[in-house]
Amino acid sequence: MEINWSQVESKIGIKFKHSDYLRLALTHPSYAEQLGKPEENNERLEFLGKSMLNLACIDYLYRNCPYLEAGKLSKLRDKLVEGERLTKLWFQMELGASYPFLALKEERYQLRQKSNNPFASAFKALVGAIYLDRGYLQTRKWIDKHLIAPLLERYQKDIKERFSHNKQLQLLGNALLKAIVAEYLYNLLPGMKEKGLSSLANNLLKKEKVNEYNSQLTKQDLAVLKLGDEVVPVKPFKPLLGAIYVDYHTENDKTAFAKTSEWLANKFLDEEKTLQRGISLLLKEGYPQKWIIHNILGYESKNYQAGKDKYNEIMTTTTS
Repeated sequence: MEINWSQVESKIGIKFKHSDYLRLALTHPSYAEQLGKPEENNERLEFLGKSMLNLACIDYLYRNCPYLEAGKLSKLRDKLVEGERLTKLWFQMELGASYPFLALKEERYQLRQKSNNPFASAFKALVGAIYLDRGYLQTRKWIDKHLIAPLLERYQKDIKERFSHNKQLQLLGNALLKAIVAEYLYNLLPGMKEKGLSSLANNLLKKEKVNEYNSQLTKQDLAVLKLGDEVVPVKPFKPLLGAIYVDYHTENDKTAFAKTSEWLANKFLDEEKTLQRGISLLLKEGYPQKWIIHNILGYESKNYQAGKDKYNEIMTTTTS
């Protein structure tokens, strides 16, 4: 199939540096299966893009609607990311008639009526592709321009005072945590399917884990919250994560997300334990050791023994 990628990019409004990301974002699992390349579909990108979309929406609302309580910000975010809205935008960009590439029996107009349709999924995958190609700032600006501003800009008020700042920071921190964990897993486990990535993400985001993160915070960490005489929140981790991002954002908008991600990963995420859990999931699914060493650990055939040694080192590490 001959595709005019420049025309597709023109509709999206992004000139991709790496066109493979765009091609993958537009490849539905049914089409990948038909091509005989079932692994080359957009589900992993959708996993990444979903969390980046969620973060971009919360980020916009935090910056532009400080006068709203956190509960209302959360409801607005839910409205912005609902499948029907994403599907509508996909067709407004004139992508729905041809993309994503499908191999399904139903016609596109029939699929469009479904709540869980391939167009909303492709939109999220496209967000993931833009993030990998351009980084968070450009992804956020693209979402602001195409999805959020056309719906909300006219209703915004020129009120700078914040309503319950700590709760707003908690909402922002929660979105940051999900996005950082998604990116971390996406990069750490390049051959793992969306289902496995979601399982590992749930483990890193569960209440018990967040409690661990809270317990590891130092007084120096908490100073970022600038509480003064205010009482430290019982569970300060998420508002702190939001505050750290806001501080980095003030210094340099372009690097704020990357620096926040680096702070979180270095301080709280254990790469060896995460790899061990990921590999254990793959073994249960029947993936052979050789495939894991090549596709997950990244060792070529000529370095197989070194890869096997690394594999054994990871799998003999005791996890808590």
